[in-house]
Amino acid sequence: MRIVDCVQGSPEWLQARLGIPTASEFDKLITPSKWEPTKGTTSRNYAIKLLTERIVGAPLDHVTTAAMQAGHDWEPKARAAYELRAGIDVEICGLCLNDEGTAGASPDFLVGSEGSGEIKYATAPEIHIGRLIDTEGFRQEHFVQVQGQLYITGRDWVDLVGYSAGLPMVQVRCYAVPDFQVKLAAALDVFLAGLHLLVERAKSEGWIAPPGPAIVEDQWGWLGITDEDVAGLFEDTGAK
Repeated sequence: MRIVDCVQGSPEWLQARLGIPTASEFDKLITPSKWEPTKGTTSRNYAIKLLTERIVGAPLDHVTTAAMQAGHDWEPKARAAYELRAGIDVEICGLCLNDEGTAGASPDFLVGSEGSGEIKYATAPEIHIGRLIDTEGFRQEHFVQVQGQLYITGRDWVDLVGYSAGLPMVQVRCYAVPDFQVKLAAALDVFLAGLHLLVERAKSEGWIAPPGPAIVEDQWGWLGITDEDVAGLFEDTGAK
């Protein structure tokens, strides 16, 4: 694993994760209930979305809703409450990538060298109370994302933290499920292979520009003017 040092939600973070599958979307590759590859057009549509991001060079769905903004605003408080409760200091994390840089995850924090954390803020208090009552349901609600985070980071555990203003915090420690990890790895490999084929086709069609500045070998030929004509014109006028 390697870590991209950036602030989550920043332009640098958005650029670093552009066009690659991330743990928060792994439920588009594998189902949380039967642990099977998704059927129909779910994974293909996700691949096309990522391909489009590479073509246009920008994220397609980075729209901040009121609920997302509330979660962002409350996240530092939830993290501080977690630190106080656990009696430890955590490290804020940007983007974690697998060794190949082909998939990523964005934990809300890292704990030492073994753990990480994922914070889920509930704007509706009844949702949070439901998580307090049914912690196993809370775990299952975010099962694929958490398992994906464990797969990308290679960490031993994730603390899934539920938070809502004025209510007790929910904390569920999640460990990797070996059987699911194997199936997730297979589903991700198949998805990445398909995405690679789409990207290669887009490059061959000229939909994705090659990296670096474009090199124009003949800038004036379409006007019937040679580069020598232009150089001579500059010499005649004394232009430099």
